Amino acid sequence: MSDVEETGGGIREYADYTTEELLEQARANAQAALIATISFLKQQGVPVEAWTESIGHTFARGWEAAEGWDDAGEFLDSMLTNLRAMGANVLEANLKNGKAEAVIEGFPDADLCALFDADPAVVAKFHDASAVIARDLGLLWDWTLGEDGRTRITVEVPAASA
Repeated sequence: MSDVEETGGGIREYADYTTEELLEQARANAQAALIATISFLKQQGVPVEAWTESIGHTFARGWEAAEGWDDAGEFLDSMLTNLRAMGANVLEANLKNGKAEAVIEGFPDADLCALFDADPAVVAKFHDASAVIARDLGLLWDWTLGEDGRTRITVEVPAASA
């Protein structure tokens, strides 16, 4: 997206955008960068699964595993915050401790996927990185992308840990 646009009264410059407009642009740019990365990986023959495994372990370092994450709801709440920052909308959320669930839409963004000629089902594999983070923290993350474009997410505390 361009930082300068023509308006009826002249050129609108970078300082003229509201915080909400900047947030919307940042969300679109974050998804666009992610989608472009996945497209690049595909072009280079790099399996998306190898990339999500790698970034999952890398991101997990920032989750302070030593403190223990035995609350599925707290973990899902944090992940939903991250997904909202990338443009997802949370339609439903049940943040129970033992088993937390949510339904989101807007990630992956179908229009951006079409623009980059990327399959939304492949882009949605970014959720696999969250599964790696959860696993590294002793939790179970599962997700499915429905035909309606909505993603259903479940986070559970393993039975032995509950």
